[in-house]
Amino acid sequence: MKMYEDLPPVISHPAHPAHELTLVAGGGAPFVCDGCKDPGDGDRYTCERGNAFHLHTCCALAEEQAPVVHHPLFGDRAFVFLPEPPPPVDDTVCDACGEPARGFVYHCLEADLDLHPCCALLPERILRDGRVFELRREASRPCGMCGDRNGRRRRRFWAYRSYFDGEAVDLHVACMKDMARLGWEAGYHDRVGGGQIVPASAPILDGVLQRLPRNKRRSTGFQRFCKIVGTVVSVIISVIFGNPMAMIAAVAGPGGFLRD
Repeated sequence: MKMYEDLPPVISHPAHPAHELTLVAGGGAPFVCDGCKDPGDGDRYTCERGNAFHLHTCCALAEEQAPVVHHPLFGDRAFVFLPEPPPPVDDTVCDACGEPARGFVYHCLEADLDLHPCCALLPERILRDGRVFELRREASRPCGMCGDRNGRRRRRFWAYRSYFDGEAVDLHVACMKDMARLGWEAGYHDRVGGGQIVPASAPILDGVLQRLPRNKRRSTGFQRFCKIVGTVVSVIISVIFGNPMAMIAAVAGPGGFLRD
């Protein structure tokens, strides 16, 4: 899927026909995307006249640049961009993160699948410092952030799988989104500068890794693995909050790259 590397500085969009939208690059306060209705951080298209209007870059350009997408997890199945979820709207959830799809969405009619535009950008594999994190349609185990109440439901949705010392480690997209949302909400209500929600904080990493057996957490190389996980979690959070360029900056440099 196109990563929108060459973003036009100004666009017109049918969701906001009264005024043009201007690209705001490199941060700014956290926002709610008026397209998909999900949290946003980083680059966005904005109109500040009257009631401010914001779109993730991927939401703003989806209809024109990527009206139909394919994700590697679903083979040849086509996902068509829709400005609103298919009926019944209240029952539509993203099949990546498990959260409601309340606005812009990619829909696969054949398999009745839906993806948030940001979630549709998640890559099939991330390779960082020799560690492969492979995206799976379902997790086979809970992660440290699930809790007993939500673990079974969240395992139905996407997770990145890697291994440390022979032990599988799952990074649940839903759980990472939940944890990152806490930081986003604080920044959104305070309207602080951008970049506050994207880095993987210590609580997030502790939650991800606490399911590993204690002897694994004490073994050689664990701290290095923690740093790798931190980078990968930050990339995933960046993408699902609408900042796909962070993926290129964090993963395409020395020590890491994407595999499609």
